[in-house]
Amino acid sequence: MKKSFARRDAERLLPLLRSIGREIRDRSRVIDAQEERLAALSETRDEHRLEIAQIESELSLNRRELRRIERELAELGCDLDADHPLRILIPGRGETFAWERQLDRTQFYRKASAKA
Repeated sequence: MKKSFARRDAERLLPLLRSIGREIRDRSRVIDAQEERLAALSETRDEHRLEIAQIESELSLNRRELRRIERELAELGCDLDADHPLRILIPGRGETFAWERQLDRTQFYRKASAKA
């Protein structure tokens, strides 16, 4: 059964969603940087074995933690917006609320629900 929130209840989730959003954003940036570094080192794989092993280990940890935080978000009944990965969707009663943080501005607005 899917959860749904009244706007007031959705607004109460904002402190937690801010924290989750920040962690998703930060881990995603670190993962991107680590993947870029691995790609750059791939041509000189033999020369940088130890560095590559360290990056792969950290990358695995960051991916696992990102999956954990996404599960936590799902347990709350919320989802990441597929069109805007740093936008969190909060199911409402008859509507979906969206929360995102860009350039230190908090936006909390209704998002039209896609009906099948």
